[in-house]
Amino acid sequence: MDSQQAAAVVVEVIALRVTADGGLAFRALTGELGGARHPDAVARDLLALPRDTAAHLLHSTSWRHEPAGRVVLTYACCPDPRPDLAAVPLTGRTLARGDAPASPSPDRPRTAQVAAHAVRHLEFLRHTDATARQVIESVPGLPGILASWSPVPAGQLPESDRDAQVAFASR
Repeated sequence: MDSQQAAAVVVEVIALRVTADGGLAFRALTGELGGARHPDAVARDLLALPRDTAAHLLHSTSWRHEPAGRVVLTYACCPDPRPDLAAVPLTGRTLARGDAPASPSPDRPRTAQVAAHAVRHLEFLRHTDATARQVIESVPGLPGILASWSPVPAGQLPESDRDAQVAFASR
């Protein structure tokens, strides 16, 4: 890529839902960020969410650089506005990590790892953001599911979820 050409920026949305068995599932949607559009607007368009909705939480949770040069901005949305569409069960909690303290970016995070990161972020918001908490608490079953996840800031990588909960509770 020449220095005059801008890197492609992609908006990714992880739409989360509570499943009938009390777990979580997600859909991943992506769209190009073009022109003067704001990433929030692209994320809303991918989900067909109106700008003024109070029934859904849309929150930027992470970004990553891909080997081909793209930058991916990730948002989490709950609840999924299209629960009628197929979704992938979120069965793991493994987060993607870099190889060393000064190399925090993982080579190729899996979408499920990105979704797990987003869920941790939502649990943190449930504790720290009254507006986010209101939406989360309006989704049947979601507060209880999130309560089993680590509420530490998304960038903090504890050795275990138990350590994370102790660290967060002590602040």
